[in-house]
Amino acid sequence: MLNSTTSRLGAFATGLVLAGGGAAGIGSITHATPPLQDCLKVAAAQAGLDIGMMGDSGEAMAEPVPGADGRRSALAGITLKPAPTSFTAGTRVTWRFRLAGCDGKPVRKLEPENGKLLHLIVVRSDLTAYQHLHPRLNRDGSWSVQLATPQPGSYRAITDFVVDGRKYVLGTTLTVPGSAPQRPLPEPSLNASADGYDVELQRPAEVRAGEEDQLTFRITRGGRPVQDLQPYLGAYGHLVALHAPEAAYSHVHPAGEDRQSGLITFNTEFHERGAFRLFLQFRAAGRVHTAQFTQEVS
Repeated sequence: MLNSTTSRLGAFATGLVLAGGGAAGIGSITHATPPLQDCLKVAAAQAGLDIGMMGDSGEAMAEPVPGADGRRSALAGITLKPAPTSFTAGTRVTWRFRLAGCDGKPVRKLEPENGKLLHLIVVRSDLTAYQHLHPRLNRDGSWSVQLATPQPGSYRAITDFVVDGRKYVLGTTLTVPGSAPQRPLPEPSLNASADGYDVELQRPAEVRAGEEDQLTFRITRGGRPVQDLQPYLGAYGHLVALHAPEAAYSHVHPAGEDRQSGLITFNTEFHERGAFRLFLQFRAAGRVHTAQFTQEVS
């Protein structure tokens, strides 16, 4: 039987999420400052939201803001402001960005989800060069992270975070000048490999847009179930789904796992029809491994 660790789809997972210290430690998370909270309430009301819902324990009950799929750089009172947006191919650089509230000030008071304050997904426009990063919050309210841009092209950078119990997913486009071929999206397959591990997507029933479904993955090595999965971001597996071709984002989390059989199950709710690229991450032998699948949603 799978353990039931129920979790709904949140459009980085998340989830996402203080990496590396910075000015705000996880133990010091509080509500947003009153001016920001006031302007967020106005923006939320305009979007038809009831913002500011918190659980009795103080943990955010993260409900996604409508439209939180990474296609927008501004949503319900918060704007993603990148600097810079152009990079050189084959380099690894420090990228900085800000989250600005509708009061014009940096948004600092994020609420942790899966042990992190902010998750950052970066992927090339052909859904290759996938990166899942955790930027650092700086003293001036900006965020910074080491970013790799292996090939020329257009990259989508997607932030996932929680403010006042609401999940925001904001995105921006980064450019790497030059020419490089666009790789076609791989055909759907039930099998993938990652660093010597084999991952099988158990054949699901027809997956339909807007409906809750479950996806179960079986992880093996040398034909045997991997029984030494280690926690990663508070669970034994992490799954991100990006819709092709615009990299619209859905973040899902485990519904349960059977570690003796190497199984991880996720609750999913894909927001639209078409092809999605799935990025499954799991930790084993002290390292995080990433397996990739293409999933058609009818």
